Amino acid sequence: MESFDIIITVQDKDVSLTLQPEKAGTYKVIYHGMLVGEVTSGEYGDSWRAVPMEEVKPGIYPMYEHDASKDIPRIVLDESTLQQIEDAMED
Repeated sequence: MESFDIIITVQDKDVSLTLQPEKAGTYKVIYHGMLVGEVTSGEYGDSWRAVPMEEVKPGIYPMYEHDASKDIPRIVLDESTLQQIEDAMED
């Protein structure tokens, strides 16, 4: 499967994320070429959840670090973001 882009809303701003498929049901979440983390639907296709960061292998991507000096929202794989990713995956 190929990588694909989704748009979510963070702090009232549209944010484009790239989801790169890894193993079955798991995707790297990439923002402007930096790895935010990974999400997975679990073994039984249950709700999406963030993979613990100690289990994430960045591969070719640098790890995402928010730059507070820029007027861009901070990306966090919290419940709201995970729900938006899940909703975008279903569209």
